[in-house]
Amino acid sequence: MNLRSDYPNRLLLDEYAALDTAEDRLSWLMDRESAHSDLLESDMTPEKRVPGCVSGLWLKAIVREGICSFHARSESPMVNGVVTFLCELYSGLSPEDVITLATTIPGKLALEGLLSTTRKRAVSSAISFFRHTAQQHLDTLAAA
Repeated sequence: MNLRSDYPNRLLLDEYAALDTAEDRLSWLMDRESAHSDLLESDMTPEKRVPGCVSGLWLKAIVREGICSFHARSESPMVNGVVTFLCELYSGLSPEDVITLATTIPGKLALEGLLSTTRKRAVSSAISFFRHTAQQHLDTLAAA
């Protein structure tokens, strides 16, 4: 997975990459879904709902002391598992790293063959949200 050796979530990404089959990856993502979805129901507001997601997807971001933290929940167990995994991969990074990795990580996950078109759209929306949040934070700092 040729990412920087200091990428903080490398072990998680390597664990996923070590799975042999698409079936193994899907199973692993589904197992993570219930254990790691961390968006509170009180955060599932209309403002945080991703427009156009059929199954309902809510995203929340926090940038504190230059580090991003992302949280998600979906009504679909599959989308919840995948997007929660993405939140884990992008959390703990600086906004600059989020923007850089937003174009790198998705291709390394090989999700295309695992997901339906609507689920791919949810993944794309989540990554766009991560990138937008990071850029917005950097723009705010630059304007100050």
